[in-house]
Amino acid sequence: MAGIAFAITASLFWGIGSIFVRLGSQGIKATTGTFISMLVSIILTWSLALTFDYDAILSLTPMAVLWFSMTGLISYVLGRGLNYTAIQYIGVGRATPMIASAPLFAVIIAVAFTGESVNLPIVAGTLSIVVGLYLVITSG
Repeated sequence: MAGIAFAITASLFWGIGSIFVRLGSQGIKATTGTFISMLVSIILTWSLALTFDYDAILSLTPMAVLWFSMTGLISYVLGRGLNYTAIQYIGVGRATPMIASAPLFAVIIAVAFTGESVNLPIVAGTLSIVVGLYLVITSG
């Protein structure tokens, strides 16, 4: 139950963040907004991690550092930058549902590269994402 609460709360914060992006990106490039957002995130995250998880940071394996470094590049630099650009071009109402299609890609990649299996609820959920994307894209 805690995991569900964390996921829903994260979605709430991502939704609020999208509104902040829209308000803050008026008259600036998405790369500038991404830089400011990343800088604040780095300072806060490092402060919290060093305060509460210092020993865990020191015990990270090189492979864990590699995978989380790749996550930082893909998710936070490229993903966030493209997210901010999309919001500037098409607005929060259209960009956010498209960005929320990440599970579609995660399922495909997880099956292809990690051998995860899918079941009927996952297939149904994935199909609903595809239908939702179609509706958002064609609502133009």
